[in-house]
Amino acid sequence: MLIVTFFWAIGHPLGRILLQKVHPFQLSTITLSSGFITLLIFLIISGRAKKLFKLPVKVIFISMGLGVLGFFLYQILTFSALDRIPASMNAVLVSNNVVFIAIFAAIILKERIKLPAIAGIILAIAGVILVTFNKGFSFGTDSGGISMLGCSFSLLAAISVALYSVIGKKILSENDPLIITAFAIFSGTVLLAILTASTVGFTEVVNAGWQTNVLMLLLGLTMIGIAYPLWFVCLKRFPASQISIFTYLTPVFAVLLSLIILKEKFSWLFYAGGALILLGIIVTNTFSARSSAKKGG
Repeated sequence: MLIVTFFWAIGHPLGRILLQKVHPFQLSTITLSSGFITLLIFLIISGRAKKLFKLPVKVIFISMGLGVLGFFLYQILTFSALDRIPASMNAVLVSNNVVFIAIFAAIILKERIKLPAIAGIILAIAGVILVTFNKGFSFGTDSGGISMLGCSFSLLAAISVALYSVIGKKILSENDPLIITAFAIFSGTVLLAILTASTVGFTEVVNAGWQTNVLMLLLGLTMIGIAYPLWFVCLKRFPASQISIFTYLTPVFAVLLSLIILKEKFSWLFYAGGALILLGIIVTNTFSARSSAKKGG
């Protein structure tokens, strides 16, 4: 799980570096393609690839539909955010997907939100405000101001992956989640390739140099191709409540890596807001999980 969280975290600073050479659409397409190919190789080696052909057609189409939310839109939004705001900020804001999952579960799945979970959501919202406006509450992009569009993209990315989790909860629980994820990633990859080819093209990728291309491929291999299989292996061997603790480390690792690699600097409001968000996520996730467990029991 430490490897999983590290791979998910390193994508934020490395993604920001790569976006100096390529367009967000191009980076999304290359990383997702690399991740899907790696995941497919894993399924073949592990003998699980045969399950791809045993799923009902309805489940396959639903899985591919989920790919629009969990991978197509998420990749576009998170890399578009990274193109506009610091990697640390993007990582912290995207981590709010846990909070959005609790909210959407209440709206869509009619799951009850307990008062402690509501308190966690409020803490996270307060943290988002502090993180977003950590440099003197500036709306501008000049003089160190923060891009509100970039922050909006980060939060929309969190919403996208939250909807993927909530809407796909039933199908993910009733089938092999890695197989469902494979179809979702395939769908996202195809849509991204079509979008990129019809808009910005791949000229910048060709001209970016072999170092940039290798780094993009490695990013997809680690963040998706290796991290997802490891994630599901851990879920099989350990309780979900125990595994979820490690996911809290992703924004922490991302901030630390961004500070080391990119030398990012923020006011104390950023760190105070980040702490509130992390606390809010832990509280919300803890009480939402307990509520779901009791309901399932």
